[in-house]
Amino acid sequence: MKKADKLIPVITLVVYYGERPWDGATSLHGMLALGEEIAPYVNDYKLLLVEARQNNFPFHNTENIDFFNLLEIMQNKDKSLEDTKKKAVEYVKEHKVGKSVIMTVAGAANCEIDYDMLEQKGEMNMWSVFEENMEKGRAEGRAESIIEYGVEFGLSEEDILERLQSKLSVSLQKAKEYFERFKNPVM
Repeated sequence: MKKADKLIPVITLVVYYGERPWDGATSLHGMLALGEEIAPYVNDYKLLLVEARQNNFPFHNTENIDFFNLLEIMQNKDKSLEDTKKKAVEYVKEHKVGKSVIMTVAGAANCEIDYDMLEQKGEMNMWSVFEENMEKGRAEGRAESIIEYGVEFGLSEEDILERLQSKLSVSLQKAKEYFERFKNPVM
């Protein structure tokens, strides 16, 4: 490398899609178990965090703007489902939101979408797929909370499975799937 050569920076950006506000670390030091004696020797990199539900990050790319605006519309809990549906469909039509954005929003919302099928049936059907998957996401969020609190309060696996079945009206098999998925919280 020559003195006149310059490096191109790498920027790490974390996009958080969760419904609850971010409560994790926002710097490298916050993510590491550092002793006071070693901390001064480890660079502390700031985490560039974009919360989809309350984003104020300045984007210049139209697809990024559409992505976050559509996510914000869909995650707004202050509006009725009908109002949210209407606003999301209007936004998609008005801004001519492309396939890649819709598929990315679907991925962020944990939706499995057959886009070709949606194109054949129109925008309103797009919403019905989101609606079904939003409901699935809410159920998964409730399951995660039930499991998290059950484990925290020392309930047995059987008790937690019973609560999942009762509160979510799911089969034992589905309760077991939720339990396996959420029994070890992510740090």
